[in-house]
Amino acid sequence: MPSAALRAIRQHITVDWKQRSEAEGKALLLRVARLGHDRIMRDQAQRAGVIPEWEAYANTPGNSNLESVRLPGPIVYRYRYLREILIAAIKELERRSPVESGRYKNSHTVWVNGLPVPLDTPIKAGDEVFIANPVPYARRLEVGKRQDGRDFLLSVPNRIYERTAKQFLIPRYRNTAAISVIYVTLPGAWIIRGGLPPTYPIGGGRVRKRRQRVGEKVQAPAILIQGHS
Repeated sequence: MPSAALRAIRQHITVDWKQRSEAEGKALLLRVARLGHDRIMRDQAQRAGVIPEWEAYANTPGNSNLESVRLPGPIVYRYRYLREILIAAIKELERRSPVESGRYKNSHTVWVNGLPVPLDTPIKAGDEVFIANPVPYARRLEVGKRQDGRDFLLSVPNRIYERTAKQFLIPRYRNTAAISVIYVTLPGAWIIRGGLPPTYPIGGGRVRKRRQRVGEKVQAPAILIQGHS
């Protein structure tokens, strides 16, 4: 059973400086904010083995100079858990992958703004982030069918990306990110040639209309991860 979903953190700290000077109150506010941030980073590193990315501002969004804070504040830290989600997603995709050659299992890749990147690449707020597999048969492993309507994959359940998102990622991270399955056109994608019928069998004598047509690039399944603001 999946563990309980990671809860988003919202913590408010009030600093009483009525008996202090303006400078003392500002110093106390900065110290309390930074101590709270350090504690959160330690706790999250201990919990997940990876620290969240974060931004901070004083008084108004965009003012990252915390030393310029004006009383009564606030100082706000915002945490993003994309790195943790990406690591967890890649591991789960590998676990669910067929392993006949290992090529598909070892090719799950993070893409940022349409480009493949290493897993430890810094990610900024607003970046488009998804995981996809660039092997040319990724879509076939996800949703492909045989002539008799059976799933193309027999060694493991198909819809690897869909199952990973719906059964594993969303239950764990629904409070911190919006996670969905999409289909993307990756660089170097194969172009569909002639010979494909307009429908394909799905078992029990039923057929389904083919989504992609001759001349189009083959789209691969992807897990899109959007951090909550």
